[in-house]
Amino acid sequence: MQSLKLCVVLGVVPAALGCYQYAPLDASTRVQAGEHVAVEITDRGRAELSDRLGSGVLRLEGTLTRTDSADLVMNVWRVAQIDGPTTRWSGESVRFKREYASRVQTRTLNRGKSVLVSGVAVAGLVVFTRQFGLFGFSSGGDGPVDSIPPVSSRGWWP
Repeated sequence: MQSLKLCVVLGVVPAALGCYQYAPLDASTRVQAGEHVAVEITDRGRAELSDRLGSGVLRLEGTLTRTDSADLVMNVWRVAQIDGPTTRWSGESVRFKREYASRVQTRTLNRGKSVLVSGVAVAGLVVFTRQFGLFGFSSGGDGPVDSIPPVSSRGWWP
């Protein structure tokens, strides 16, 4: 039972604490719908999209829902402005021309950081369970515990 719990923890922790990074999308591969992407907007794109996204849009992050040779359609999670602030969106669909994108990056799992974070989390969990005696670990002494005689209304019988 303990090994099952440990396997669940080791399987869930990396997925929950995975560290992601954005990497440039290879121009030879086609952008697929469903990919998590970050799109940097050109100056012309900022001017054309200002009525829908606000002025000064620098970068859009979200999930691609559809692509073709002329347009990109994505559900936007986050919009970064030139002057610094980043606003969260709730997945609104935005359609824009490919020519408005200066760079498209795809979100990938950073394996090194994910292994490091999950290793630290598992080590912390082991220390926590040992400290509080969970899952059968004991933080008490190593010697046997002397048994205390039971209390009885009849007294002690040898």
